[in-house]
Amino acid sequence: MFSAILSHFSDRIIAGQGKDHISYNLKTLDGKGTASVYSVFPGIEIGNLVFQTSHLNPIKHAQMNIVEINHCKEGRAECKMSDGCFQYIGEGDLFMNTLNNYSDSIELPLGYYHGIMVLIDIDIAAPVILELFPNIPINMQELSERFFDHDKCFLIQEKPEIQHIFSGMYTIPASARLLYYRLKIQELLLYLYFFLPSKEKPKKTYPQQQVEIIKQIQKKITGEPEHRFTIEDLAREYCISPTALKSNFKGVYGVPIATYMKKYRIQQAAILLRQTQLSVAEIAAKIGYESQSKFGAAFKEIMKITPLEYRRKFAYTTNNF
Repeated sequence: MFSAILSHFSDRIIAGQGKDHISYNLKTLDGKGTASVYSVFPGIEIGNLVFQTSHLNPIKHAQMNIVEINHCKEGRAECKMSDGCFQYIGEGDLFMNTLNNYSDSIELPLGYYHGIMVLIDIDIAAPVILELFPNIPINMQELSERFFDHDKCFLIQEKPEIQHIFSGMYTIPASARLLYYRLKIQELLLYLYFFLPSKEKPKKTYPQQQVEIIKQIQKKITGEPEHRFTIEDLAREYCISPTALKSNFKGVYGVPIATYMKKYRIQQAAILLRQTQLSVAEIAAKIGYESQSKFGAAFKEIMKITPLEYRRKFAYTTNNF
């Protein structure tokens, strides 16, 4: 089975194969991923993608008349498109673009991503879609032009209707997956057919210079988790207003800077609990907590168990993916 989805990735190994899908292991420069790809209809594919990496370099296929639709379940993706569109896809968002505007560099600011990708080859799928909707004139070429009238990419922010379409696609049992995907593709096409792009509030985009400043700040604060930098000090050091720093950081990483660092510190603490024999007090100090009790409360809030319980359960193991 030729997969337009997997043609994006040169370093892939077949991990398993069924009569209706192929599963792959994917390698990236600094991580890895998995993909389960289903050929749902002629010209229409669905891929369930999971990545644990910070950077993707997909292969571009500009010659293909293909629309790509991405739903983000977990994580965050930064796409700088060839037409200058610089978008952040957050959890629950739906991001559409054409392959002739495909980014050859995709950042994953949180270091992980889980989502569904739908690829529609307009030339092949057009007659199939007409058969699926005999009483509704869904013309994929016209639909594509409607969404990409002003730009080559379009983002629909998280909505209950999108959640309804995609939520079950991640959990449906394998035995029913192909049939379920076929139903959901029809539901998605109907949703897009009646969707009015002009009514969607544009999501804020960020100039590259602002993004680079925020990434420098992120590198600084994660490189020194034992220090608690104030917004004012960081803003002064990087010549940016405190308001812009807070707004842009949330735009790039999806959460306020304090929330991001709290989770980051606890994740680092979890690694130390698993892989070292440092005491809980020593680990708390290493990640910026003067009070062991405050560290314990923060750890339990995020990990749902205490540091000692976590160590007993996961000691000397590494991250499994």
